Amino acid sequence: MTDLAPRLAARLRSWLDRRFPPGAGTGTTPPPAPVARPAPPLLAHRSPYGLDGPLDGDAGALVRPYLGDALFREAAA
Repeated sequence: MTDLAPRLAARLRSWLDRRFPPGAGTGTTPPPAPVARPAPPLLAHRSPYGLDGPLDGDAGALVRPYLGDALFREAAA
């Protein structure tokens, strides 16, 4: 009885070798080589800080509109 486990393991291994031969797995073929593609062209760099004239702060919307009333009250006082 002590040699039952090794005999079962040997039989299972031989059955698996017949069912799935060594080297017949999906990992035996190398993956396809990646296709080299040219890099897309970069866009021209555009910065609002590189403009010739100064930026007008009153031209844009307030980021915190709730401060608008407080600033107007301070200016009026």
